[in-house]
Amino acid sequence: MANDRKLASKIIDTVGGKENISNVTHCMTRLRFVLKDEGLASDDALNAIPEVISVVRAGGQVQLVIGPTVDKVYDAVCKEGGFEAQTAIDENLDAPKLPFKERFAPKRIGNLILDAVSGSIAPILPIFCIAGIFRMFTILLGPEGAGLLSEESSMYQLFTLVGDAAYYFLPVFGAYAAAKKFKTSPVLALMIAVIMIHPSMLAIVEGGAPFDVYGIPMTLVNYTQSVLPIILIVWVQSYVEGLIKKFCPDMLRILVIPVGTMLIMLPLALCVFGPAISFVMGIIANIIIWLGANAGPLCGLVVGATWNLVIATGMHVPILTAMMPGWLEVGYDAVCTPGTTVVVYVTFAVALAYGIRAKGKANRQLGWTTFATYALGRVSEPIIYGILLRDKKALAWSMIGGAAGGLACGLLNARIFVFSGVGFPWMNVIKFSQDIVPGAIGCIIGFAVTFALCMVFGFDNREATENAAEDAMEA
Repeated sequence: MANDRKLASKIIDTVGGKENISNVTHCMTRLRFVLKDEGLASDDALNAIPEVISVVRAGGQVQLVIGPTVDKVYDAVCKEGGFEAQTAIDENLDAPKLPFKERFAPKRIGNLILDAVSGSIAPILPIFCIAGIFRMFTILLGPEGAGLLSEESSMYQLFTLVGDAAYYFLPVFGAYAAAKKFKTSPVLALMIAVIMIHPSMLAIVEGGAPFDVYGIPMTLVNYTQSVLPIILIVWVQSYVEGLIKKFCPDMLRILVIPVGTMLIMLPLALCVFGPAISFVMGIIANIIIWLGANAGPLCGLVVGATWNLVIATGMHVPILTAMMPGWLEVGYDAVCTPGTTVVVYVTFAVALAYGIRAKGKANRQLGWTTFATYALGRVSEPIIYGILLRDKKALAWSMIGGAAGGLACGLLNARIFVFSGVGFPWMNVIKFSQDIVPGAIGCIIGFAVTFALCMVFGFDNREATENAAEDAMEA
């Protein structure tokens, strides 16, 4: 900190003193000074400062290329000079221009998608923790647990309401966080989200009758308890709003920007990008159903690898609904639910390893909190959204472990005989009933493989994700 202050003082003096600075901002790598008299800033003197990589004069600014530590230097400059700190400019002039093939490489696109999802979920981590803790209270203190609270008691109903509200309005929380991530209007994003889960919209979906937006058929989707569709929609909104801002006359901005953005986003959200997630996951659902009917052990592998993603999009309900009659008719299931049961223990393994192995106090706290709320409160979403969809390594290890355990269940012909709840998630192995030995082997393999991968290879805890988690947990 002392070194940053000395550097800041030296920079201020070299650009002509704080009286010569009209404004100072920063982007990802540069300090950007607007000076009253640029002649007072000596390029040679600035270049002589070891921490300054180069000096660029452009756009009426004197820009000092500092590198990735620019945010710390900027904070020190603001404190030293008494300037008001501003949000970083979303521009990195020093970022290398990638060739066309590299820009659209599958790995890079996948990383960008995970970064977008992670950045949109990190700010709402407290929501998942709140929901998990309050649901845990209702189970431990309610009729299923100690019996201290009856279902009719105000406390029980209140805690249930808190837990349910967090997930019911998940698109609203996701819209706000995604708007911050993509630097678009949070108010417009929230407006789109509440339209998607408005009671009248849900009635239209429930009714099943055709509905259109400007004559465009709308896919009937219930978006409550989902977050991925709204993240995609807000990303699109950021471009729509940006284009309108670019061409809108100044005198009409207050009206045209919000109204124009909403007019354009309604069909895009309700007819195109909102249903897109459901369409993709619907394909996965159909594949799982087909594999269940035709491919035996391979279905367990696919289910084990993808089930947490299926839950994240809400497609687990139609899959189970479609396959349940067949299971009930024969009295067991040997292809799908063994894999979903393995995923329970895989999910435990990720949260436990995250609590032990993740970098940063906030990330480890998140791991222990989500582990406890899943073990005692039967809530897996905090782990899915808070860890798996924020950390690509955690997601990868869970998919590998789930695939291994699901395949083992299929090869050992472990069948699920109990389709109702059996208590806490860690008791789910009981569902295998007379096949509990091969079923337990599959679950142990899933847990062990996942936990070992997590502990040996760790997680994708970059400094940015650590800071995001810490900021979120302190929100």
